[in-house]
Amino acid sequence: MVSEEYSKAGVDLGKLRKYHETISNIISLTYKNTLIGAGHYSGVIRIGNLNVAIHTDGVGTKTLLALRAGIIKPVGIDCVAMNVNDLLCVGARPIALVDYLALEKPMDEIVNEVISGLVEGAIESNVEIVGGETAIMPDVIKGFDLSCTAIGIVEKLKTGSDIRPGDYILGLASNGIHANGYSLVRKLINEGKIRLDEYKEELLAPTKIYVKPVLEVMDMVKGIAHITGGAFTKLKRLTSYRLILNMPEPPEVFKLIEKAGVPHEEMYKVFNMGIGMILFVSEEFVNEVKSKLEKYVNVYELGRVYEGQGIVIRTYKNVILNL
Repeated sequence: MVSEEYSKAGVDLGKLRKYHETISNIISLTYKNTLIGAGHYSGVIRIGNLNVAIHTDGVGTKTLLALRAGIIKPVGIDCVAMNVNDLLCVGARPIALVDYLALEKPMDEIVNEVISGLVEGAIESNVEIVGGETAIMPDVIKGFDLSCTAIGIVEKLKTGSDIRPGDYILGLASNGIHANGYSLVRKLINEGKIRLDEYKEELLAPTKIYVKPVLEVMDMVKGIAHITGGAFTKLKRLTSYRLILNMPEPPEVFKLIEKAGVPHEEMYKVFNMGIGMILFVSEEFVNEVKSKLEKYVNVYELGRVYEGQGIVIRTYKNVILNL
């Protein structure tokens, strides 16, 4: 699977996967109390009587577009969301995080806006920000970079291991692009194919935080996937069964990006296409889960799990993709 336009923008997903595999193999030598190591959404370690999940992530090159557009606060929300949403995917209840903010130079307004976004995201997630680090590194950073590390408590691990044929696949609506694919978006803007001044609000909308709805149904779901980098290929982390998904019509921002020159198939390999999180649910609980989730977010019944292997997507244009 090669994402050609994304590669032209400087992001080689294939090379990145190879890095992940190499790193995973090396760091596994350190495992002693690890329940889930590298390769899933979050690591989980046993400490006494507790299963503690931990995850670290940033907002990537969205910071560069945020600076250019003068819209900074959403990236603080993004940073919280990218971490707490991934913690949910192993069954964890997020409880705390620390942040790392690196600056090219002193930037008072940027710091205030970033911290304001972090706090807003933390309140929405019901987590505490217990510390962090701020650095000024003019020879290393261009603009600013932001990342967080978050921890959560796991009462029952959710790895997807009990997903079976017949289970339902539910999609939770995204808030737009979220925090992946921005190297490609910036390339299209630089080429004059997308007007930043006209679409900056849509392009910089913050990542949706799914903590409240997912925790409410956690006991009734078998697997959870946060749709971020690599898009729907990440479902392979949860199960090797055959997945058939019928995707809804995406928000207009994705149509804008596709019209600017990204092939239809590649859109589903890079972007979330309007689905920010996917839940696997047995037939027994699917109606109750949908009812509880719909209080918070739009829910789509995307498809089912089948015998066999592979991921099949029917796009909103009725195109069949095999991932």
